[in-house]
Order: sequence, then C-alpha cells, then structure tokens
Amino acid sequence: MSNRIGKRILNPGERLVESAIAEEFNTSHSPVREALLMLERDRLVQRIPYQGVVVRRFSKSDIHELYDVIYRLEEIAMEKAMVNVTAEAIANLENVIQAQEQAVEEKNIEVYYDLNEKFHSFIFLIASNKVLSEMYSSLRRSARPFRMISMAQGDNLQSSLAEHKKQAKALMEKDMTSGKRAIHEQEIRSIASLDILFPE
Repeated sequence: MSNRIGKRILNPGERLVESAIAEEFNTSHSPVREALLMLERDRLVQRIPYQGVVVRRFSKSDIHELYDVIYRLEEIAMEKAMVNVTAEAIANLENVIQAQEQAVEEKNIEVYYDLNEKFHSFIFLIASNKVLSEMYSSLRRSARPFRMISMAQGDNLQSSLAEHKKQAKALMEKDMTSGKRAIHEQEIRSIASLDILFPE
C-alpha cells in the first residue's frame, strides 16, 4: 500500500477500509491489519476517531522537518563511511550508479527509485552503525511518497544521478567537504521540488 500512496493512487485523507482491502487482495483481515499498523508506524497513515485509518496529510512544515533529519543522518553516515570505505564498497556504489544511468535513459522512475534506495543503503552499510541505519530506514519509508513524486518532476532524475556521482567520488577520495556539499545540493533540490506541490 505504500507504493499506492507513493504513486498517489491513494490520496491524502482517503479512508482505508480493512474489509475492502482484504477482499481486494483475497486475504484475511490479519495481514491487512498488520500492514496498516506498519504504515501507521511509518507515519504514512493515521487513525482518526469515528473515521478509522486514513492516508495522512502532510504539510510543508512536516516535509521540511522530515527531510532535515533525513539529510542530517546522511551526513553522519557519509562521515562514518569515509573511515570504513573499501575498494569493493566503491565498486558496489559504481555498479548501482551504472544501473541508475540506464534507468535515467529509459526514464523509468520506479526502477530509479529502487536503485536510489539501494545507493543510500550501501553508504549506511559502509558506515556500519545499526542504530543509524534503523533510524534512517524508518524515515525513508515515511518519505517514500514525496521522493517518488519529486523524482517525476523536471530533470530530477538526472540531477539525482549527478549528485550520487559526486557523493561516490567524495567517498572514494575521502573528501568530507565535497560529500556534505553533494548531500546539501540534493536536499535543496528535493525541498524546492516538493515546495511546489506542498505550498502550505
């Protein structure tokens, strides 16, 4: 269901009826209930008295606060990864970037999104801090709808790819200043894209 929220098939404020979802997916109520609880933990849905579970509405302020924490965690991960990085780790990042180049060429947003998650996950893996990775993963799930929307705008796929190349280069050269600059560029661009869609 998080994919549907990300693609705006399920819109903010839309009610999610457990029985209807169970019928659609031909399953019992138990897994649906668990899925809704997971979405609630990821802050993608909320329970409203007398309405039930609805897709959460995010304000501009909500998104700015969420992204502020996400990118600060990325900076911490970049700093820690520079201590642990190996030639093999760089090769893994470069393989992801090559696959991203193909996705950009094909303008395949869904494939690029998955590779984007893989790219950042690799950096956190290199950073080797489980608490940091868990915090980041939780927030990334909360940000999924906004990231997918943002990637569909303008030249954001190409821009994201260029930023990833800068981050990989900074990591390879152990240049923290360049690494943080590339992360900051990505943050500014992402927020600017979302401000258009969430002006209030």
